[in-house]
Amino acid sequence: MASSLSSFSLLTRIKEPNNVPLNLLQKTPLPASHDPWIELDLENMSWNLSQARKLVKVPVMAVIKANAYGHGLIETGKHLERIGIDYLMVGKLQEALLLRKAGVSARILNFGSFSPAEEEEIILNDISQSVFTESVLSLDQTSLRLGKKTKIHIHMDTGMGRMGIPYHQALPYLEKVSSLKGLAIEGVSTTLTEDDEFDREQLRRFLRVCGEAESKGISLGLRHAASSDGMMDLPSSRLDMVRPGIALYGYYPSEKTQKEDRLQLRPVLQLKSRVVSVKALRPGDSLSYHRRYTAKKPEKIAVIPVGYSDGYPSNAVNKASVLIRGKRFPLIAAITANHCVALMKANTPVSIGDEVTLLGLQGKERITAVALSSWAGVSTYKILIGLNPLLPRVIV
Repeated sequence: MASSLSSFSLLTRIKEPNNVPLNLLQKTPLPASHDPWIELDLENMSWNLSQARKLVKVPVMAVIKANAYGHGLIETGKHLERIGIDYLMVGKLQEALLLRKAGVSARILNFGSFSPAEEEEIILNDISQSVFTESVLSLDQTSLRLGKKTKIHIHMDTGMGRMGIPYHQALPYLEKVSSLKGLAIEGVSTTLTEDDEFDREQLRRFLRVCGEAESKGISLGLRHAASSDGMMDLPSSRLDMVRPGIALYGYYPSEKTQKEDRLQLRPVLQLKSRVVSVKALRPGDSLSYHRRYTAKKPEKIAVIPVGYSDGYPSNAVNKASVLIRGKRFPLIAAITANHCVALMKANTPVSIGDEVTLLGLQGKERITAVALSSWAGVSTYKILIGLNPLLPRVIV
């Protein structure tokens, strides 16, 4: 069996997240403009990681691809390194390079592809690279030329059908790669489809190949297969390391695990803005392009400078609500590139500059990404990842 980082040697240096001093979280001031911003509660991220560790009891590779699921690549990477994460995983080499440029020195695995022109950057920046094609030969030669060993994780396709060496062709590939002098095998991985029965078959395929390789004296390092879904729903997939993504950010990978709430996850992100205009509507007054809404009685609207260019889903209109002064108000008319409109009674107190919560907690009311995804008819993943990376991320 593969070693789990020398009997969890990394775990012995992990800082307990709940003991992170508040002054290490580098709080940032709220923006003064009316433009939307994202607030990050990094203590909640620490809590979520702690809960995952208690469940799996193996090292954790935190998935921070796609701008850390909308939470901010650099902010998330720095915080996870600060609290002793074992590995970070990105989906593109550019993400790994941005982390290094920002001073993050934790182990980083690029799960994405690479070209020959990028090999030197991978090696010189000490990035672990996922491999599964003949391009590994060129990476080996570049490593030898630079006099540095490149850490690699060999990715196996056991049924996902996308990236990876097909499992029935993997053993010769593992033998070939293990003989290359410029590379060091740090791990071997697969991706589960999150189909309950087929995941078990995938795991059998993966472990069978791993066993055959190990019987030939090939050291595979850490075997990892489980995302947030496998981590919670298929304990046998935890192996030597897990790769949670959505769970670190306070959400579950499925409706089933959301209802169970076994880890008592805490959402990290809130999306906020401020009211920029308040108008009284008379009967017959209309709103937005193509007169999407016409008032039938005296009403009031609050205009909010958040639209689909910010990642707010346009098809959530007439279902979604926002929070102003601790109360819910429906969004009407249309969600345009830069604006949405909240409807309220004519006598509702509201003023320009009032804080608006589109995702998060205000008073006793809360809007979650799960609720917004339901209103929009898309997944929670798409809601979070779709948030505009240019929005300020504020640590609170």
